[in-house]
Amino acid sequence: MKKIIVLILGFFFLVSKGQDIAMDFPYFKGKSYDFVLFQGSEAKTVFQGTIPENGKFILHIPKEYAPYRGMSRWLITGSKEGGGLDLLIPGHSFSVSCSEEKPTDKNIIYTNNTEIPELNSLYKKEQAIFARYGAMLQATKSFSKTDKNYLIFEKEAQTQVQAYGDYQGELKKNKSYASGLINIINITQGIGTGLFEAEEEKAKNISDYITRDLDWDALYTSGHWTEVIASWADIHALVLEDPKSFAKDVETVSSRIKNPAEYRDFAERLAVAFTRNGRDDFISAITPIIRACGKISSFEGPLSVFVSAAVGMQAPDLDLRASGYKVLKSSSFSGKGYDKTLLLFYRSDCGPCEDLLKDLSGKYDMLKSRGVHIISVSGDQAESLFKEKGKELPWEDKYCDYKGFEGVNFRNYGISGTPTVFLIDGEGKIIERRASLTDIMGRL
Repeated sequence: MKKIIVLILGFFFLVSKGQDIAMDFPYFKGKSYDFVLFQGSEAKTVFQGTIPENGKFILHIPKEYAPYRGMSRWLITGSKEGGGLDLLIPGHSFSVSCSEEKPTDKNIIYTNNTEIPELNSLYKKEQAIFARYGAMLQATKSFSKTDKNYLIFEKEAQTQVQAYGDYQGELKKNKSYASGLINIINITQGIGTGLFEAEEEKAKNISDYITRDLDWDALYTSGHWTEVIASWADIHALVLEDPKSFAKDVETVSSRIKNPAEYRDFAERLAVAFTRNGRDDFISAITPIIRACGKISSFEGPLSVFVSAAVGMQAPDLDLRASGYKVLKSSSFSGKGYDKTLLLFYRSDCGPCEDLLKDLSGKYDMLKSRGVHIISVSGDQAESLFKEKGKELPWEDKYCDYKGFEGVNFRNYGISGTPTVFLIDGEGKIIERRASLTDIMGRL
């Protein structure tokens, strides 16, 4: 449960009517630097400069971000030594000063930034609980239950469980940024608001906190946005595995995120995470919620999975003109003699695609006898690669426009990862969207 938090100590100094950070680092004179603010999945460089001879300069918060409350990063650039500081900005101006050559927590001076000492104090208190709990837990595993000290170890472990619960109660009452940041960092370490040994209990606890208690505005400026959302998605995809339950959680979070820019980034991170895990069942489950939220005006890039080829929708037509054919209407996919269609998007140099293609080739005759039509669309960009792989595939309908993921059909179907398989009924409506053949075989 060891965590590392980089803390910067500063002192307050009003330098202008805006929100600024007055810096005084004489030993860094002549060094160039970047000043970075966190906005969801982006780290935005908002200011660049060179430290003057006297070491005094201003880090200005642009008006479009002020008043900024969250984490930032001051980075020394253009030198072999590098370096810099992570700064917790509490929503108002303050100053940071160090008169020594090597800045440390002990020689950096700060004023009127009470959140930093608070964060230090909270972190130390939490680590003390973790240390005692870990020691007692190890003792209970090292000694038999018949040992005279076993009950003492077990009781003390439970005492620390209660202490952590009380500590979390304090965090919940405290509205400071520092108290919320503690739990944000905890999530990235797989730690929730309770101490549990069972993996599923840990997962449920973390998920419940993210859904109901997490401050999404604080997460947006924490520098941990992508990590936390990816962790939440992984918890559901790999541990809890209940798309319907997750859809309810997404609905709750959708009502809690008010800012459209934050919500768009939130939806994009979910799309990327579930595509990476090959869990199109989760994408299908949350698609109605994402589309109905009213906070996303256009669906491009990763968001295209929520409007293109979702389960229950009419499948987009296939534009085969680059392959020398016409546009194939989705209502005509099955054609005569077929009841359903398997539409596969793949790449020849994709490992999971290779496994799926071998499996599908082996099942081709059986699927054909069941009235299943197979169509494959390749994301290959080299004609030789596509044609060489095509020789191994027993079905006739194999297409490629050599534009990769930028190809019209990949875009129309919202493909951001391969393989992706669609099961489509005789009328052209999508029954299933999956990343493996195994997940679809039960519907054939």
